[in-house]
Amino acid sequence: MLAGLADSIGSLPFIKLPGTSLASSDPAEHGNVVRTFLPFHVYRWDHPERDQPFVNHSGFVRLGDLTLLSTWGSGIDGEVEQKCEAQLILPYLAGVNAFTIDQQTFTTRSSSFFIPASQAKIKVVNTMCSGVIISFAPDSLLPVAHAIGGPGFDPLPLLTALERPAVLSRRADPRIDRLHNLLMETMAYTERCLVSGGAVNPMLRLDDLIRRLVVMLLVPDLLDGATAAAPISEPFLHQQLVDWLLAHLDQPISLSELEQRSSYSRRALQYAFKQRFGCGPMQWLRQQRLAKARALLEQPGSSGGLAQVAQACGYLCQGSFSRDFLARYGERPSQVQRRFRDADLLERFARSSVAAGS
Repeated sequence: MLAGLADSIGSLPFIKLPGTSLASSDPAEHGNVVRTFLPFHVYRWDHPERDQPFVNHSGFVRLGDLTLLSTWGSGIDGEVEQKCEAQLILPYLAGVNAFTIDQQTFTTRSSSFFIPASQAKIKVVNTMCSGVIISFAPDSLLPVAHAIGGPGFDPLPLLTALERPAVLSRRADPRIDRLHNLLMETMAYTERCLVSGGAVNPMLRLDDLIRRLVVMLLVPDLLDGATAAAPISEPFLHQQLVDWLLAHLDQPISLSELEQRSSYSRRALQYAFKQRFGCGPMQWLRQQRLAKARALLEQPGSSGGLAQVAQACGYLCQGSFSRDFLARYGERPSQVQRRFRDADLLERFARSSVAAGS
């Protein structure tokens, strides 16, 4: 079966990423990978089909204090003990996965599975390893959920969800299917960032995005704003928030941080920005960063390099800066800088010629 699915490895994120990819030909080797990158004590990690060769490809990424571990390969019959973090398992191919926790068995195929930080022993039996595991401290979700929910946020649904294992059925709830797909797209985007730049730009705050999606997977009502305060009706946003954003364009800012600073819920903040600026908060923030960059490039006598301009406007990757600038203004930042630098030189030459003639 694995031979027929070999072409699918490349589309699973982090599997072929240089410096993070690991290949195992023995279940004990793969058990060491699990033990190294996830907070598990591995008691047993066997291959149930002993007459078949074992193969596994894994890839891991640290994103802030999140661990992202992709795994693809032979089935596993194992037993581990949870330690201090929770895990969300996102299946990639529809193998049969069974998890037994506290004598209760949960069986999944294409559904996501949540493992709480319960320090319980977990028996794992699956027909093949295929998916991404997100490991995180459960307490780190609470401020994110509060930011999404706004002043009227009730933490009880999330706290309850964090305490128990759960199969998150994609078929039963289309919201879960959508969030699962968004998480996998975020993983793929994270991989593209690593391939193109060697690191994930912290300005993107992808760790915050992943936490937000995990929160809404566990409490889908937050996606609909069911627990959030009603959208505000005033046609203006707190000017203090706008001023703060403009003063910190060179720093990483997450959507959760904006919600916390504004005291608005997720939906109310989106509503307020669209009312005042005609776009969402993160789109407006990107526009302001690019506007600041253009102003710096158009300054007479500007001698700073493009990398300095990019960093001053919150871009650590000059390639991303040039791409966004071109999409926004229809020309590259180097063209703007050259045009205004040439105009400044001509003006200086004209002034010196006039002075010499007089």
